[in-house]
Amino acid sequence: MNSKLLDSLVQIIHSLTEDEQKALLEKLLHSIPNEQEEKSSLTPLEDESFLGMWQDREDLADSSQWVRQLRQEEWGG
Repeated sequence: MNSKLLDSLVQIIHSLTEDEQKALLEKLLHSIPNEQEEKSSLTPLEDESFLGMWQDREDLADSSQWVRQLRQEEWGG
């Protein structure tokens, strides 16, 4: 962060009244996402739409073999 900007912000905050500082603190605290709220807003992995999207692909039945074959074709190793 720009140190001049940070210093300016600190000066502005110090110039506020105690009530204004408390109001600013409240706004800042409510603007920072709560880790628990953030976790609860995530979609459970089993509900993600990408899961199983290639389940009907016969060429991917053995994914390890598919990757080995792809590497062999692309890089010869």
